Amino acid sequence: MPEKMKGGMMSKSKKQEGLWEGTEIIHTYTRAQAIDDGVLVELSVLYPNDTRIFKHPVACTARVWSLIETAHKIDQEYGTTIWDICFMAVNCQTKQIDPSTVLFRVGIPLGGKEHTLKIVCGPGDDGKPVMTIMLPYED
Repeated sequence: MPEKMKGGMMSKSKKQEGLWEGTEIIHTYTRAQAIDDGVLVELSVLYPNDTRIFKHPVACTARVWSLIETAHKIDQEYGTTIWDICFMAVNCQTKQIDPSTVLFRVGIPLGGKEHTLKIVCGPGDDGKPVMTIMLPYED
């Protein structure tokens, strides 16, 4: 019997260790599933040259992707917008929420309306660091 079914539901019981020892995982939702579902867009795979400012993989939420698509509709290349967002995340931080989360502002499209975005560095499905760009209220 497979260990996972579509949507991340566990078909076999798994037990936790440490603080949650003895508890059963009843549902998981991985980064890979979020990418497959369109909840996240894997920018590093689609635009590796434009995300090269980061050494870790970068994704954005569907809501941020819709801002990127809006810029593209008014004749700005996807890569240009993605580069601008990544550059501003590194160079124009406005507030550090915690050691792994910062807010920054970027004009989308370039020179257009300013948006506050959030970038978070956290563990990916394999435990290695990944970056996720989102709107401030998303998690």
